[in-house]
Amino acid sequence: MAIGSVKQSFGDNKHCGDQFGHWQKGYQVTLCIVDGLGHGKHAEIAARAAMTYVASHLTNPLLEIFSGCNKEIRDTRGGAMGIAIIDKKACTLTYAGIGNTRILILRRADFKETSQKPRYLRSDYGIVGAGYKHLVPETVPFVPGDLVMMYTDGVKELIDFTAYGPPLYKDMQELAEKIIKDWGRDTDDAAVLIYTWD
Repeated sequence: MAIGSVKQSFGDNKHCGDQFGHWQKGYQVTLCIVDGLGHGKHAEIAARAAMTYVASHLTNPLLEIFSGCNKEIRDTRGGAMGIAIIDKKACTLTYAGIGNTRILILRRADFKETSQKPRYLRSDYGIVGAGYKHLVPETVPFVPGDLVMMYTDGVKELIDFTAYGPPLYKDMQELAEKIIKDWGRDTDDAAVLIYTWD
């Protein structure tokens, strides 16, 4: 997989409440990002508990993963979570999110344009571990060459990709590190997870 991922703790704390994971099985790629409420040790405990649950239930339907995780981590402080499932056979990406994790997609066709406009997908309100009322997955086309980026609110929401230019899209790790350096906030934990179907 062409993956870039990076996280940083608030104030150089040894604990980071923002975590991510990625898995591939056959035609399916699963990406997950979790932001434990607040920061520090207890935020990390919540985020890691959520990530462990997701990793062990990858074959479950997306809505079941969220509902099961919501019950599993209810004794933690909970957090925001986003999961994207890429189906390489169907050329689709299905996303569901609770809370303020963020996701955007850059189309292969846009990489050569001077003005690249990411497509942002929405998350629903609530806290995984404390409950939510609605969760509506969204499915969009996703084809070879497209790029998806998931990130926590420790990174500014609107990112100007035109400053980086097409060459940087060849190295997802470099891009992830650049994004968190240029757009990360110094008031919270932060995490970025980037995947491109190359």
